[in-house]
Amino acid sequence: MNFNIKRTLLACAAVVATTMLVGCVTPYQSHGATGGYKDRQIDDQTLHVEFSGNGYTSRDTVHKYFMYRCAELTQQHGFKYFMVIPPALSGSLPSTNNFVSSKGFDRKLMQKVHSTAPIIIYGGGGGAGVTKWQNAADIRLFNDDAVMTTKVAGWDAAEVIEQLGPYVSSNGKTPADLPKAWVFEPGHSKVRAEDLLPSAPKKSTVSGT
Repeated sequence: MNFNIKRTLLACAAVVATTMLVGCVTPYQSHGATGGYKDRQIDDQTLHVEFSGNGYTSRDTVHKYFMYRCAELTQQHGFKYFMVIPPALSGSLPSTNNFVSSKGFDRKLMQKVHSTAPIIIYGGGGGAGVTKWQNAADIRLFNDDAVMTTKVAGWDAAEVIEQLGPYVSSNGKTPADLPKAWVFEPGHSKVRAEDLLPSAPKKSTVSGT
């Protein structure tokens, strides 16, 4: 076969392969050519987590994959809950003394984290008319024995994995909703965040006669 023809055919095959690769929605995977997750450990209970999608991956899918990865890492490190660290704790905003202090949370360790980003980064670039979504955030892992000094919102890793598992394993084809966050407050049992909203149904009380 003529060398130039062979080279042309190989080039065409490469273009076709690249087109097929780029044309697919980013699966739940370690970061590669079409995107995926990557993470790094900051300290024993703090991680930086990212999930990037290509131009065919929706914002909703990227967010669900990001949350699923956070839940996976939480369990892998032996913890039950995770919270997205607010900018004040990650260094974007001035810190105060009213955060969380215990063996479950060390405020000084949290202050080690430096970030100039919002809690979760949305957005991205690409060519004209192409949007590539990304979630990136620092998360803090904790268990039921964490002593809270202020209200914090977090997710139960087991719930996230159970509810999003079918969505992740089917590459987004099986519908699934992210479970609601929990609110942890000093001296109180955890409650669903939605139950604290003004629109939440009020618990009725019946007075005796």
